[in-house]
Amino acid sequence: MKIVALLAGGNSGEYEISLKTAANIQSQLDGNKFEVYLIVVKGNNWKYTNPGGDSFFVNKDDFSLTIQGNYVKFDVAMIAIHGDPGENGKLQSYFEMMQIPYTGCNSFSSALTFNKYFCNVAVKNFGIPVSPSLHFYHNDMIAYDEVIDHCGFPCFVKPCNSGSSVGVSKAHDREELITAIALALEVDNQVLIERFIPGRELTCGVSNWHGKVKTLAVTEVISKKEYYDFEAKYEEDFHELITPAEIEQDVEDKVKKYAHIIYKRLGCSGVVRIDFILDSENEPVFLEINTIPGQTAMSIIPEQLAYIHISQREFYEEIINQSFF
Repeated sequence: MKIVALLAGGNSGEYEISLKTAANIQSQLDGNKFEVYLIVVKGNNWKYTNPGGDSFFVNKDDFSLTIQGNYVKFDVAMIAIHGDPGENGKLQSYFEMMQIPYTGCNSFSSALTFNKYFCNVAVKNFGIPVSPSLHFYHNDMIAYDEVIDHCGFPCFVKPCNSGSSVGVSKAHDREELITAIALALEVDNQVLIERFIPGRELTCGVSNWHGKVKTLAVTEVISKKEYYDFEAKYEEDFHELITPAEIEQDVEDKVKKYAHIIYKRLGCSGVVRIDFILDSENEPVFLEINTIPGQTAMSIIPEQLAYIHISQREFYEEIINQSFF
């Protein structure tokens, strides 16, 4: 039996979503094969709480627990933290230095993909369409006329290092643009301003499945708000998921082709989700990649797994097992 540290929580606005993702994953893991300890991470506090409500803090010197005199050394870390520090390479770097197997992308891939601007630069270099954008640091002088000329209105303003649309705004005029940039810079010290492309939002899960890159399915995301913001993502009343997306076969094939290329060329591992917008020419335009996508009971990845008839129990067992190679 493998002893698994399932890490959840984190330091971002996705803390509660991460706990729900971890709860779903834990419910799916085979108790005859895995002894799972839920480790909740918040800042420097990494703790396990037993069924009786007693808390025990992780010894970070060797990533272990001592529970009422019993020493617990983990075989593998399963990372279910969205945002900082689970999706940006920080935890991955720690486990690499400690030589402890862990699930998901390595530290370099995680750091690169977490920054929306640098990820866009890489994906564009693969020959995959991305939306025109501009990138600024917090102390840059922003030439608003240049932004308006290049990105137009409406445009999206995003913190470069953030997930679940935290700090993202859609600006319709100059005044909203100024406000949106200020909001994004409250979340991160870099901001990405991106041209709005009207179209259908599509997303494709991708995983390393028994040694081969496998695209799961293509889902259409229909937001009942102006765009797919934090509330729309995590409140059932504000979105609709259609799996498989009702699109032409050549469009589905292209989305899966692009997703396959991105996963492989960025050196991804585990399961990721890659988002696109289908423009007026039926061309999928890359939006972003989520290297630790939401996996709550109502999330997209579990829905795609159900569609292709792979049980979550089998899936998460494979995710853990492949971390040892």
